[in-house]
Amino acid sequence: MKDKNSVQLIGYVGSDPSIRNFQNGNKLARMRVATNSPVKKKTDVEQQQYVTDWHTVVAWAECAAFAERNFLKGSHILVDGYLIYRSYENNKGVKVNVTEIIAKTLINLDR
Repeated sequence: MKDKNSVQLIGYVGSDPSIRNFQNGNKLARMRVATNSPVKKKTDVEQQQYVTDWHTVVAWAECAAFAERNFLKGSHILVDGYLIYRSYENNKGVKVNVTEIIAKTLINLDR
């Protein structure tokens, strides 16, 4: 294998998934997932501190239906998928770059 675009995250859902239903019967779920990474800060008292990163996760079809039924804000989640990058021009004419994770598999770690 020469190339691979693969992402696996374990984190927490930041808000209830946003669901869109299309006329052709397809379904889209979009949610933000938070992951925490430990960071050492140089202070007098060494404390474990964390930096939170937010990721946009997009799921289609059956994966989206699963997200709608199984995830709420605060759910512990495992996401397996791949990255996509896209850009668009907003209404002020500014180019906006977007990174999203397209979910292939979602697992609820609370259950």
